[in-house]
Amino acid sequence: MAKAAGVLALTQPAVSKAMQEMEAELGVPLLERDARGVRPTVFGEAMAARARAMVDELGQGARDLAHLADPDVGEARIGTTEPMTFTVAEAIRQVARDRPRITFDVAISDTGSLLSDLRARRLDVVVTRYGFGAADEDLEAAWLFRVPLVAVADRRNPLLRRRALRLADVMEEPWTLSPPDTFLGRLVAAAFRREGLPLPPAAVTSVSIAMRLSLIVGGRCISMLPRTMLHHPTNAPWLRALDVTVEDSEGAIAALTLKRR
Repeated sequence: MAKAAGVLALTQPAVSKAMQEMEAELGVPLLERDARGVRPTVFGEAMAARARAMVDELGQGARDLAHLADPDVGEARIGTTEPMTFTVAEAIRQVARDRPRITFDVAISDTGSLLSDLRARRLDVVVTRYGFGAADEDLEAAWLFRVPLVAVADRRNPLLRRRALRLADVMEEPWTLSPPDTFLGRLVAAAFRREGLPLPPAAVTSVSIAMRLSLIVGGRCISMLPRTMLHHPTNAPWLRALDVTVEDSEGAIAALTLKRR
């Protein structure tokens, strides 16, 4: 209550009185109070979600008016994953060429975190790999293109001299993989399942693709990543795809937005 009062430039009793009046008006408790402090009830959480949407819509309305007054000014809040950074950067370059006064706020994270931020209205659009054919009920998907998964290694890795490998042939190699409960981790696990294989024991597990690439460069670690990582300017000189068959049929790259926003 004290923090809310400070943000609103009100006294704490005034904030407490306003909350009590709101609870009386709605007929349900919005906050529960105990020795540990104050936290929202399930009714409070539901009301807070609607309030966030209301504040976001007011802000979006102001941006719409500014855009109508001057179509070349605005802000785009974009979320994307590490494999898509080069693609998103190229899209930004093209838009900025025509509309140099538009600003971009780009968040890089895993798909799950990005979708949470999209639903919380902290992002306008998320560009990521997504389940192909249908989005969640609250999301609109513009399907862009397909990107297969590939097994990757440093250009000096001896495995690059071998041809027509299957995943079973590289199970004992030192893998560095996404955590299996992440979006990319589930895609990788599905690729192994299609070969009738479990996930190989990973020498290093990390949600950070940058960390996994650092382990691959100059060493024997291998990983499974979207093919776009091979073409990123910082990876192209040293990162190579192994001649390993990866049966990957799940998902495509999509631009995801909230419906009715």
